[in-house]
Order: sequence, then C-alpha cells, then structure tokens
Amino acid sequence: MIKKIGIACAYQFPEGMAPTIRILAYCKGLQQNGVKCEIFTFKETPSDTHEPLSGIVEGIPFHKSYLKHGNGTLGKLRDKCSMLQRLKEQIRRSNDSEPFDYVLLSFDTLDKLYTIVPIGKSLGIKMLFIGDEFPEPIRRLREDIPSWHKLAYRFIHRYLKGRILMTKNLKRFYDERAGVMPTYILNSIIDEKRFEGLKRELVEQKYLCYMGNMQLAKDNVDNIIKAFSMVSADYPDYQLWLFGTPSSQDRMIVEQAIREHKLEEKVFIKGRVDFDKVPQILTNASLLVTSQPITKRAQGGFPTKMAEYMMSGTPMLVTNVGEIYKYVQNGVTAYMVEPCDPDAYSQKLRYILSHPAEAEQVAQRAYEYATANFCSKPVTNKLIKFLTQLN
Repeated sequence: MIKKIGIACAYQFPEGMAPTIRILAYCKGLQQNGVKCEIFTFKETPSDTHEPLSGIVEGIPFHKSYLKHGNGTLGKLRDKCSMLQRLKEQIRRSNDSEPFDYVLLSFDTLDKLYTIVPIGKSLGIKMLFIGDEFPEPIRRLREDIPSWHKLAYRFIHRYLKGRILMTKNLKRFYDERAGVMPTYILNSIIDEKRFEGLKRELVEQKYLCYMGNMQLAKDNVDNIIKAFSMVSADYPDYQLWLFGTPSSQDRMIVEQAIREHKLEEKVFIKGRVDFDKVPQILTNASLLVTSQPITKRAQGGFPTKMAEYMMSGTPMLVTNVGEIYKYVQNGVTAYMVEPCDPDAYSQKLRYILSHPAEAEQVAQRAYEYATANFCSKPVTNKLIKFLTQLN
C-alpha cells in the first residue's frame, strides 16, 4: 500500500508556470487518494527573498533548498554544495519521520540527475523519473541527444525503479536510449477544483486567448498572429490576447509580427497572470488558441494547457502535432488544424467564429471528456496502482 510520496523538482513552488501547476495536480490527486505528498524544490532562490522557504500549501508540505548567495564560479559552487546538503537533510528528516514509498524526480538534466540520484540512493529511497518532454538538446530543436548523453542516461537510470512519462513517443525514446523499464503514461492531469463554479462573465471586449509561456520554439505564436490578421477585418469585435512571458528575443519577434500585420490595436501581449486567475480568463474568452510547430520537440510532449482549455468550457483550436490526435477529435471535442499553415489556421478561425452554436457544443463535449479523463483523483489513482505493482 502506497502511503507517502516525495517529489523533487527543479522549478518554482508553490507558484510557477505549467510544471508547477502540473505537480500541484499530482499532489492533490495523491492526497485525495489517501497518499501523503511532500515537495522538495531546488530551483535557485535569492537569499534575500521574502518568500517562505518551507511551509504548507493546500495541505502539501514543501521545502526550498537552493539559496543563491554568491556570484562567480566559486560562489555558485558553494551555493550548490550547500543546496545538496540542505536537500539531503530535508529528505532524510522527512523519511525518518515516515518513510517514503517513492520519491519522484521531476527534472531531466544530467547534472541534476547525477547529483540528486546519489542522495536518494544514500538514504535507501526508491526513485522514479518524471518526463514531460524530450531532454536537452532536443528542446533546443536538435534531432537527438549526443551519444555520451545516451550512455550517461542509461547508467543513471539503472538506479531508478520506473518512469512516469507524458507520451508513448517519450517512452520509446527513453526505452531505446536509457533502457527499458516499467513506465506509466500520464499525458495530462488537472486540478478540477480550480474550475468548479466558474461561469462565463459578461466582458466589454471579446477576445481570443492564448495562454502559455510564449516560447516560440515550443509555441509558434507568430503563426496565430498571421492567421488572425487574415480574419480580423471580418470580425472587428474580436481581439487576440496573448498571456505569457516570452524571452526578450521571442518578444521582439512577436511584436514585429504584430506590427507587420498592422494589428497594434487588435493583438496584445498581456504578460503573466497568477495561476488562480487563469481559469476565469479562459472561461471568459470566445475562443482558446494554441499553435505548435513541426519539430522533434513537439512530437514528445503534450500541451498541458489543453486540459485547462477543455475544463474551461470554451471552444479551442489546436495544431495537430505529437499525440494530440489520440485524445481529441476535430469537430467533436476540439478544432484541429495542421501545423505551420496560417492559411488553414485562418480558415478554421473563420469557421469557428461563424458557427458559435456548434462551437459551444464542441466545448461542452471537451469539458465532459476532460472531466472523465484528466481530473487529478482518477488519474493518480491509476498511478498509485502502477506504483503498488512495482513494490
């Protein structure tokens, strides 16, 4: 029987971007199934931060271990050594209080695996790997990882008990490069309570909404902008709102696309919003949009935003990349279009905006599908069964 799970991650907690929201859904689902959960994050945190370094959020204990004091090579090395010492002590103390059945490792870079896995092994804790997309350098649009990376992954994964991966493409990738081991496919999970009781509010301005990190290598927002420029004149009541915090270089490209298509009064970069405000923004939108390019990276992942889009009850338009087609059907639970084709994207935009009644029906079926397949309690219940079989 699984009683306690730890999660070690390399991103912000309790507030953050998509990975943070996803891991929160993990934890809440585990708790709903009677499993205690505890978070250990070693994302760099400024030493003068006013944020708590440990605490409890929605019943989930969390600890931060990486305090950044110095600069330069020696300063960073001292901070990292201190982080490792604190992290080991935090995990050891919790494990002594009540043993972990497993600690899940929610990161994939080799430097982190080769520093954190030895900590778990030294404490006698069983570990599993969580993978949500292909590792570097594929995330930087390469086609594969170097041969020495494959050898390094194969060696370190020998000390793990299994993997929790987002797609079958990722399973194939790690099986071939790091060795076959028990794997659970968990493509999407959502904390449905964030969407409970939401109703579409009356808004002064109708808008199409993109919600994401606006990293163009992952989401080619410029494709959406170009497509929107082709229909904007025929639908003057609508604006396109882009939520996210792109890098300075990506922001320049997005702003250039807006200027190029003379959409300065129609397309707006809204920046990042608090995660608790996201559900209402999605619900109030007329249409939710996303776009991914044809890349190796896109083949491995699954848009975490898609489950949120579906739970909002708002129609959505997505590009047909990766394994999306296995979970949604065009015109049934979503509208889909082939990637990197702004003409096709604009035609689909035009169709959706011209058929609002049908779009509402599609959105309702999407909500029902997400409720049945992506909610945190049933998804983690299946995960618990997988973990139990590993014992």
